[in-house]
Amino acid sequence: MTEGPRALNLLIVLAAAGLALATLCALAARLWWAFDLFSHFRVQYVVAALGLAIAALAVRAYRSFAVLAIVALAHGLAIQDLWLGGTASAAASGTALRVVSLNVFAYNRTPEKVLEFVRAADADLVVLVDARRDPWQPVLSALRTLYSHQAPQDPGPRRVILFSRHPIVEEQVVRPPGGLRPYLVAEVAVGDETVVVAGVHPFAPSPTGPDGTHRRNRQLDHIAATLGQAQRPVIVAGDFNTTPWSPYFQDLLATAGLRNAAEGRGYIATWPTFFWPLQIPIDHVLLKGPLAVTSVRRGPDVGSDHYPIIADLRLSDHP
Repeated sequence: MTEGPRALNLLIVLAAAGLALATLCALAARLWWAFDLFSHFRVQYVVAALGLAIAALAVRAYRSFAVLAIVALAHGLAIQDLWLGGTASAAASGTALRVVSLNVFAYNRTPEKVLEFVRAADADLVVLVDARRDPWQPVLSALRTLYSHQAPQDPGPRRVILFSRHPIVEEQVVRPPGGLRPYLVAEVAVGDETVVVAGVHPFAPSPTGPDGTHRRNRQLDHIAATLGQAQRPVIVAGDFNTTPWSPYFQDLLATAGLRNAAEGRGYIATWPTFFWPLQIPIDHVLLKGPLAVTSVRRGPDVGSDHYPIIADLRLSDHP
């Protein structure tokens, strides 16, 4: 073996070892807060493993190829619901509901783009996250002219705000104990049915310490306990600061009886807008009850570090 292929072989071995280690960390996400950080990049692991596996075959590094094939298989099984999961498309009957969720980014320098997007999206329910600074006041005022109903009713900037074309019959800003971020739970009258709509924005995990991850997990548990009691159809939208592959996100779904509207709709990465190779899905629309999915897609760049997510749903007339 000449010097060039030998060096390439060594690089492939090191890369395969790194991916194998990252895979073990992702699989052990419950054991340590830092391991959970590795659970979010499953699609990137698959792409990297497949590319390196082709290179390994080219230089006859068969052991590395075997390791990379196992890595790709492990993560491929984890992400298969992106294309193979989900429920059947919505029938023609039922009430159509378009839901938009967007973390606008408090320091967004182009809030007018958010307003233009919401106008164009023509949604029935709009959940805005992080419009909590005074510069957002003109945008929120303009949205109040488009939507007859808002929660919370306080017109000031908030961490989570819901705009609705349908009447909001009850609202509550839920304040979990322990300094966790409040979240919004509202009851919205859609025809003869009442739908529980929640807007959430848990803490973001930090790569330098466990506090952010632990707070996020406690808040996900609190949201699950609150919404698990709901006997009506439920829509939960917002910036969850976790991908579907974190075990703590999966606990939220299982405890509250929710399902991810994006399953079966492909890879809908929403963050960060500024670096596409590491984009991951952390903004979600979750459902419970007789709500079928027509489509889920990503919206345009509006100056935030998040992309919007747009979900077209149908509320069944016969739950």
